[in-house]
Amino acid sequence: MPQRFIVIITVLVLAICLLSGGCQSSNEQSSIKSWRDLVDLLPEPQDPSQTELQDEVPAVEQLPSAMDDQETIEVMLYFGGQDGLSLVQESRVIIKEEGIARSTLNELIKGPGTPEYLSVFPPGTRLLDINVKPDGLCIVDLSREACQVANQQQEEMMVMAIVNTLGQFATVKEVSFMINGELVQEIGGFVDLSQPLKTAN
Repeated sequence: MPQRFIVIITVLVLAICLLSGGCQSSNEQSSIKSWRDLVDLLPEPQDPSQTELQDEVPAVEQLPSAMDDQETIEVMLYFGGQDGLSLVQESRVIIKEEGIARSTLNELIKGPGTPEYLSVFPPGTRLLDINVKPDGLCIVDLSREACQVANQQQEEMMVMAIVNTLGQFATVKEVSFMINGELVQEIGGFVDLSQPLKTAN
């Protein structure tokens, strides 16, 4: 009789455990629930083909330069050589447009692209205006900074660089100079500019 009672009690206890969610403690149930929540938060595995597409970096399209769809021309510019006593040539490609003499002279004032060459202009010199007459006379109007030449050599190189650069154009036969809109007979006091200087044309 006692043994049957013990068996009945054991069966009842097992039944109660099963009906109440098992014999696990509340802490164990919470741990399992938390672990399942973490699993649910994990990102779903991606398709390898989609991953490869995401890793590919799109090629940067090269933007066309301003010269790509415009006609260009090669011009010759004259700068100071390494010795600072002679002029040297440098070719440069620029957009071909009306008023090519103006564009070319502005390129000359920008300075050389070759590191060994020297600019022939005092710092800050600007081209204010340029006018090519039908008879071939080209009048160049420079800003007052051009007067700040250090010596006769620098003034001669500046003047001849301008004359030689403009002389590559068949329409330019002679060059005269203005400073801030006024005709001058000299720029820095070293070179006589009372008469127009002839080009090689």
